[in-house]
Amino acid sequence: MEPSNIVFLEQPSLRQPDLVAAFVGWPDAAQVSTGTVSYMIKKLPAVKFAEMKSDDYYDFDKIRPSINVENGMLWPILMPANSLYYWHNPVGPRDLIIFSGIEPQMRWQSYAEVIADMAGYYNAHRVYAVGGLYDRIPHTRETRISGLVNDQVMIELLEQAGIEPISYTGPSSIHGPLLSVCAMRRIPAVSIWGHVPFYIRAESNPMVCFETVKKIITLLALDLDLGDLKRSADSLCGILDRLISENEQMRIFLRSLEEQYDLDGNATGVEPEGSEQIIKDIEDFLRDQRQED
Repeated sequence: MEPSNIVFLEQPSLRQPDLVAAFVGWPDAAQVSTGTVSYMIKKLPAVKFAEMKSDDYYDFDKIRPSINVENGMLWPILMPANSLYYWHNPVGPRDLIIFSGIEPQMRWQSYAEVIADMAGYYNAHRVYAVGGLYDRIPHTRETRISGLVNDQVMIELLEQAGIEPISYTGPSSIHGPLLSVCAMRRIPAVSIWGHVPFYIRAESNPMVCFETVKKIITLLALDLDLGDLKRSADSLCGILDRLISENEQMRIFLRSLEEQYDLDGNATGVEPEGSEQIIKDIEDFLRDQRQED
């Protein structure tokens, strides 16, 4: 039976695909989540084949539909987009589905069930949810990638991929309900998080995105040339290093953060003095760089 709340543009035949999902919103710090799947969609490339109906999941006073009017003529209204893409793997045993959506504002369980319905409909091998979060980690240290699973036997999968199994108690993103629904349906699911240095509030962070994509394609056993993404990551790193080298206050800030982080692998405790101003200065500098480019 076809999944409900899905409008198919075509119905591809897929071989036990993996499903990778990303969501705009709370779990998308520095566009690590959506940036990862957007990069994969373009790089593979993947083909759009379905959309999720959005009426049930959003407060349209907060996320309004978009319209396009030309010379008095109204063209089709654009609702909040939850789109599905597919890619046929020419060499491996599994194809791929990519879900790019917006974290819902209501009916989370139903929303998660629709994604799980699609996974079940195509007999998905595994579901991966990708997220990004701000963390107190210096950009001069190895990018931290953490994760969680909905089945204890997959902890080894995380460790083999160099993904840190995490412990956490607190508010959940849509990842929580999605993994829970998948568990009830015996669909293996993994939540993967790229940790963004909290003081780099750029619109996107290719440094973290690059490392996150690397982990995802490792788990998917895909061979992708990430050279262009690596160059973007190196460019941002170079800009930050140059900025900080020319600013004594930033050097002191970064050194303090590094010392905290190196102590136990986590920059816990009191934030380095002047954090708010450092965040603002870096944000302003990166914005000026974008305008010059």
